[in-house]
Amino acid sequence: MFYSRAQITKLFSVDEHSLVSTQDLMDGEKQKLYPKARRNDQDDRRVLGWASEDLHALGRQFGFLRPASDGPLVYSFFVTKGGVLKTALALNLARMCALHGLRTCVVGLDMQCDITTALGHLSELESDDLEAAVRWMEQTRGLYDVFAGRLEVKQAILETDLPNLFYIPETPELVALEQGLLHRPRREYWLQETVIKPLAQQFEVIVLDCSPNWNQLITNALVASDVLISPLECKINNFRNFKMFRNFITQVRQDLRLNFRQFYIPTRLTTSRRLSRDIFEWYQTNVAECLPLAIKDHTQGEEATAMHLAVPEYAPGTPAALEMNQFLRAIWLPNLLTDAPQPKPEIRHLAESEPRGEPGIWPS
Repeated sequence: MFYSRAQITKLFSVDEHSLVSTQDLMDGEKQKLYPKARRNDQDDRRVLGWASEDLHALGRQFGFLRPASDGPLVYSFFVTKGGVLKTALALNLARMCALHGLRTCVVGLDMQCDITTALGHLSELESDDLEAAVRWMEQTRGLYDVFAGRLEVKQAILETDLPNLFYIPETPELVALEQGLLHRPRREYWLQETVIKPLAQQFEVIVLDCSPNWNQLITNALVASDVLISPLECKINNFRNFKMFRNFITQVRQDLRLNFRQFYIPTRLTTSRRLSRDIFEWYQTNVAECLPLAIKDHTQGEEATAMHLAVPEYAPGTPAALEMNQFLRAIWLPNLLTDAPQPKPEIRHLAESEPRGEPGIWPS
């Protein structure tokens, strides 16, 4: 894709006041901080700008995600409910990290292969012939091959359209891997010791997209994580699911003595529906780890995922893109201070107006 200077001014913005100016872009070009803008030969208007493969240099200069100073960051996306934008959020974090110049690797842990599809893996298939497609799929290697000793982790890593974004594809054999872990000593630490440790030598960010079903791979992901992101859909089914999910997470943290940071993010907020608004407000009031913002249903979000893009890439400067950038800034660990109480991010349209209740409170 090609981005004009006007689009670049919006790509890394978190609100309407954080836009990069065109003068800032030109000053950076003069200082040779990134490649000079060039004309898009495919555009009749001959607009100046940059191709997507050059954006990481601009992201380092103008972005809001700064490198961690003490090693790579591992983010897991997990909740025991499907259809809550879990994979979409993982895709957005991964692509935006790469666009900030951070070497990023996505590891899919879902047998449905959602993040692998979202990253465009199937779009690489060059044949419509079923037999050829099956052969191509069988040639895809993943974590089970690492588990079985058939290849090293680095041999399972695939490239994407962005120079800083890579992934290990999901395969149906994840089912066999999950079952195989049941019979291994230290089974909760296999992912951390066998996969994350070698990846940490090459990458600054590792994104784990988990299945919505709790299994050994999920426990492995939690053990390996620095940050757990759990979407909470602003609908009644997810509302009912929350208490059980939170109890599970609390128990695993205690049993395995895990100290990852956890954030809940309300998703699919429909502001025109009272029930959706009430559920959002309940999350805000009663869930201490809930971020003071929400990801609403946007057409641009669905279209971006279908195009294998982050929302800010697909529609820079739109409300959906600003929302996503606000979310990414809020969960970015280097932006957070200590474990002391933190002030809320300045998000005016969804700012919390009442104090939180104690964590774990359930409506009577």
